[in-house]
Amino acid sequence: MSNPPSVSIIVPAYNVAPYITETLESIFAQTYRDFAAIVINDGSTDDTEARITPFLDRIIYLKQKNSGLSAARNAGIRRAQGRYLGLLDGDDVWLPGFLERLVGMLEADQKISAVFPNAYFLGSPQYAGRLYQDVFTVSEPVTFDRVLKRECYIFGSLLFRRSVLDEVGMFDEGLQGLGAEDFDLWLRILQCGHRFKFTTEPLVKYRWRHNSLSNNSAGILRCTISVYEKFLAEERTLPAQRELIESRLLNIRAQLNLAHFKDLMRARNYKEAAPQLEQANKYYQSAKLKLMQAALHVAPGLVRQWAMK
Repeated sequence: MSNPPSVSIIVPAYNVAPYITETLESIFAQTYRDFAAIVINDGSTDDTEARITPFLDRIIYLKQKNSGLSAARNAGIRRAQGRYLGLLDGDDVWLPGFLERLVGMLEADQKISAVFPNAYFLGSPQYAGRLYQDVFTVSEPVTFDRVLKRECYIFGSLLFRRSVLDEVGMFDEGLQGLGAEDFDLWLRILQCGHRFKFTTEPLVKYRWRHNSLSNNSAGILRCTISVYEKFLAEERTLPAQRELIESRLLNIRAQLNLAHFKDLMRARNYKEAAPQLEQANKYYQSAKLKLMQAALHVAPGLVRQWAMK
């Protein structure tokens, strides 16, 4: 391109055939027009490519073997030329004012490195009528410690300066856990002193699917653990941050034990559920959990009812 766009939009697409058309249409409905859309087909095995085909004259299309979300995003970022990068998953939808609003926020304050909006839940009976920030809290200031402790959630469909990645690096393709790649990158950006800003205005329709990478509680906990362990191993993690992570890990691992316990109880796998409950209660030291441990051996059906509440 002789005149690079201001914004490069990174759209990873893996088996999103029912949704990708609406996603791409939402890009071309933007009121802000100085952008290029980069779509990365991450080895889809459904009709995703056929749904993308009508847009080929308006997008940069990349195709690769299935390598995961981080690798797909990184492939798009390497191709990007814009000074701003926008992230849009292949099953979500931007409202028409997304780019205009967020580009305006970045251009109004050069000290801000990344901006993110609120969102409507799409396709979620559980959260019907609620906004993302009603469920996943956010408030000023958006700091490393508050994001680390999950007191402040950064919404993943956002806009940030390309120069930030030149400093902190791209998505970590080696991380395991649902959503770990986002959580890790936001923390690295904050750790380097960059600032996030947000708006409470909903500018995205966020699709919450039963098999989504972000709607599983055990998956979210595994994500948190993998990122915490990574930061513990990094030399630039400050002693106070390290202490905070170590204390949080004990809690998160206990939460994961409880999540595994409930999943196993739902499956009536009482034998494997018992040690998960035991490990959780080593941390919680709860009379209720101790009672459930005892009852599990004589009345597992009753304990299962408690666990489902």
